[in-house]
Parts: sequence; structure tokens; C-alpha cells
Amino acid sequence: MKNRNKILYLCLSVLAAQFFISCNQDSIDETNTAIPYEPIGGYENSDDIAADNLIVKCSFEDNITDSKSGISDGNGTNVTYENGVKGKAYKGSSSAFIGYNTVSPALANVKSITVSAWIKTDPHTGGAQCLFMLPKTSDFWGNIFTLIEGTGPADTMLIKNHLQKDVTPSIPWSGQWLVHDGSNVLTNMFGNWKHLVWTYDAATSTYSMYVNGQNLNLPNSIAKRYTNDPAAGGVPYGDLANSDVSKFVIGGFQQHLGAPWGAADGWMLHYSGLLDEFRIYDKALSDNDVRSLYLLENDNR
Repeated sequence: MKNRNKILYLCLSVLAAQFFISCNQDSIDETNTAIPYEPIGGYENSDDIAADNLIVKCSFEDNITDSKSGISDGNGTNVTYENGVKGKAYKGSSSAFIGYNTVSPALANVKSITVSAWIKTDPHTGGAQCLFMLPKTSDFWGNIFTLIEGTGPADTMLIKNHLQKDVTPSIPWSGQWLVHDGSNVLTNMFGNWKHLVWTYDAATSTYSMYVNGQNLNLPNSIAKRYTNDPAAGGVPYGDLANSDVSKFVIGGFQQHLGAPWGAADGWMLHYSGLLDEFRIYDKALSDNDVRSLYLLENDNR
């Protein structure tokens, strides 16, 4: 009887051990199994958004490389890096900028556009800081650029975007400028990371501005322009028309690149803040895509 009990005890011990190993293995398998990301706006990764339309992408991971080669052959001047929204970020200063010597036809001939970037900066005085510029050898103002003025109401950011439209009908914005001043000035933009996106849609000649994924819903006086009243048969102004494109600059004006441009004026300042995930698309992204881009990049995806 004692031997029989010993045998029964041993059998139960073996079964218990096997059960414990099986359960423990299941636990290990569950722990090591990757949990899929929840899609945002139909996307799992920021690079999935309008992937075929992304022509410039600079992530500034301790380098100035554009992974899409819309701009290339670059040289950084006094460029340093700091922690950003995703990995590292470009750190500007009073003398820092990046000059790229080669611009792809995809960017030079862009018709519609989306410019997206994360910025973290503080108020400044004494002039205008340029985030980026697509230069033009035959014009003082260049083709396309974004600048931040150093003046304006307290704690607000006065942004100006410049679009080039040389063909008929030309865009009637004063000097091709889109100015965020007055009631359209941007608020709560300093001291923290902000996702800034602006778009121009050639099909509808509609300009849009987004902050942290939210469309600012600008009034038609700045957002949409036609040759005359659309209700009376007005037509959109159509494609952008860059010309005499040469080089590309991040963190400065074309004048900071030297010849063939003259010396920079005193008010032409380098961008002194942080810049991350700089992107250019050759289309106007939808509201859903802009918001998805903001959320995915903010989630390090």
C-alpha cells in the first residue's frame, strides 16, 4: 500500500510539474508576442500617409539627410542636435543653417504642396526668422518659404508663407504672401513642441493652416481665392509656378547661401529654435491625413 501511494504521489507530482511548465510557457509566449498598434486615421505609421507624394523628409537624426532625396548634397553650418519629438531634432541658433545644392524636379516643379514640421521656439525680436526657403536666383524673395516675424501682439506668432505663381492668372495675395496677422495670428505657440502644417491645393486654390492636427478654418479672405466669385463662375488660380530654382535652405534665407544672392539684410535672421520631422508633399493633405500625421509622429510612429 505504501509503495502504491508513493507511485501515485510521483505521478501527481509529474503532472503538476508539466502543468506548471505549460502555463509558464504560455505566459512567456503571451509576454513576447508583439501587440499590434491601433491604427490612427487608417494608418499605422506616419510614413504610410500619402507615401507616394512625400518628396522631402528630414528627421535630423544627428544628420541633415533627406531620406526622400527631394533635396540633397547638403552642408550644415553650426548645426547641432537635441532631443526632439521623434529621436533627435535640428537645433537652430543665430548662425546655424543647412544649405542643399541639389533640388529634385519633384520639388522644383511642385504644383500643390503640404509643408509639415514640428517646431519648438521662443519669441524673438529684431527681424524675421526663416524656417526654410526654396530659393530663386532671379528674385529677392525666392520661390517658397515660411518665416516667423519678431513682432506682433504679446505671446503670439506672426507667420508669413510665400508662394510663387508666375503664370496667369497670378495669385493676388500681396507680393504672393499669406500673412497670419490680426485675427489670424497664431496663439500659444511658444515654449513647447507644436506641429505646424500648411497646404496649398491648386485644384481649388485653397490655402489651409493646421496646428497640432487642427485645421484653423481660415476665412475665405485668406483661405480661398478665385479670379472672381466662384458662385458667378470663378475659376481657381491653379498650379504653383516656381522658376529659376537653385539650392534649398533650412534655418535661413537664400541670402545666407552667398552668391548669386547678395548679403543678407539685418532683419534676415536664422531660425533659432528646434525643428523636427520636416516634410514636404506634392499635394495638399486632407484634414484626416494632417491629424493622423500629428498623432502618429507624436506617438513616435
